Amino acid sequence: MVEEKKRVNMSIDQSKEVFYANNLAVFNNPTEFVLDFTQVTPRIDMVQDKQMITYVVKHNAVVLEPTQAKIFFNLLKENINKYEKKFGKINLPKGQRVEKEGNLAKKFADYIG
Repeated sequence: MVEEKKRVNMSIDQSKEVFYANNLAVFNNPTEFVLDFTQVTPRIDMVQDKQMITYVVKHNAVVLEPTQAKIFFNLLKENINKYEKKFGKINLPKGQRVEKEGNLAKKFADYIG
């Protein structure tokens, strides 16, 4: 049997800029996981010789079905291990600890940031 070669044309939309997030919240329900990446930026304006601080908030949410969330989790874990082998251990701030994998589901329901 001769295999037929198929040609696929692909276009990648690169029109959006990279989104920097300094906060993350993860939520889930029985059918999906929501990763809500948030960017909080303070802005200081002078109004009648007084400083006025405004916080500008932008967010992008990624919704994954449970199988995709598990694949994402495994890919992230694998890449963190590669990173630490190449660049050294990532130290968490005091007060945050790494949960055992069994307890990780509880931790994912919490706000990170």
